[in-house]
Amino acid sequence: MIYKSRLKQKIKVYDTTLRDGEQMPSVVFSPKEKIMLASKIAEFGAGIIGIMPAVSDEEKKVTKIISNMGLKADITAATMLRKDHIDIAAECGVQRIILFSSLSDIHLNTKLRITREENIRKSLGFIEYASSRGLTVDFAGEDATRTDIDYVVEFINAVSNKIDYFLPCDTLGILTPFQTYNFIRKIKQNCRCKIGLHIHNDFGQATANTLAGLEAGADLFSGTFNGIGERTGNAPIEEVVMALKMQYGVDLGLKYKLISNICSSVERYSGIVLQKHKPISGRHAFSHESGIHVDGILKNPLNYENFNPGIIGRERRILFGKHSGICSLRYLFDNMFVDEELMMILNDIKQRSQIQKRAFSEREIIDLYGRKEVESVLVT
Repeated sequence: MIYKSRLKQKIKVYDTTLRDGEQMPSVVFSPKEKIMLASKIAEFGAGIIGIMPAVSDEEKKVTKIISNMGLKADITAATMLRKDHIDIAAECGVQRIILFSSLSDIHLNTKLRITREENIRKSLGFIEYASSRGLTVDFAGEDATRTDIDYVVEFINAVSNKIDYFLPCDTLGILTPFQTYNFIRKIKQNCRCKIGLHIHNDFGQATANTLAGLEAGADLFSGTFNGIGERTGNAPIEEVVMALKMQYGVDLGLKYKLISNICSSVERYSGIVLQKHKPISGRHAFSHESGIHVDGILKNPLNYENFNPGIIGRERRILFGKHSGICSLRYLFDNMFVDEELMMILNDIKQRSQIQKRAFSEREIIDLYGRKEVESVLVT
């Protein structure tokens, strides 16, 4: 059942896999990997792809290459409030820039050591400088969700006529979905520019908070594939866009079939191995072992799946183990054995699974107990 909401049908995807995603400890993409990911993510349909050229000379080079690839996505440079960093971004040929400054008092007092008023003046100066370099400017308010909401509104309104999007960041992933909705709703009611979301996953609520923010009227969301990023990561793009499509009925016109390929590439390049049960991209997201579930899946996949995994380039898997039933073997061997023989095989599989503490693939079962051409399990 699709949830009825007033959620916008046109929402821009801002991918920050190459920037915030790479800031996850020990993640380092090679230039070749970044170029390949940028190409795939743009083909997928992300409207904006973020990178941070001031990080190193190598990052400048790869930013120049990506910016000149003619991708159907705006390449944006995440940039500190420094003229030399803005100059680097402009020289790399990016179309837009996202400047950022802290908003919370704890950051202003202990990290930046400036007043609220000084923060606004300083930010306005650098926004104007970036604009003078011919860049479309977005702005991210770091730690906005631990900030006095009145100051957030004041800051946004001070810069709104000079920028495209403002992203009030939930830098520590501190809000609940209900709080996120109210926070974004108040901003949308009191501010004039387009609002984006940049939400971290410290309490495991990044996807839920992003969806809540979009329900409240946000125009854009930022995320990463597989949810990689600082500390516990960011909102996983694949989870958000599939929730929008399947739960809210909002199809963003993306190439959803590329999701599996992109997630697999990010996993391989980043070295961050996905939890097998991770929603959408985890290995077991469309795997079934329990006899009751397999029986239901074989009769109609919608009994235990929200959507056909082929939509995102995945395949359904039937596994065999301690919880399997005879229906799984009937499907696999297709009248090769009578039920009495299948029960003997099933009991043996259960014993093996108990001893080895795992389930077995179709190929493993066929190699153990018989031969047949494996047919596709993709029941429509």
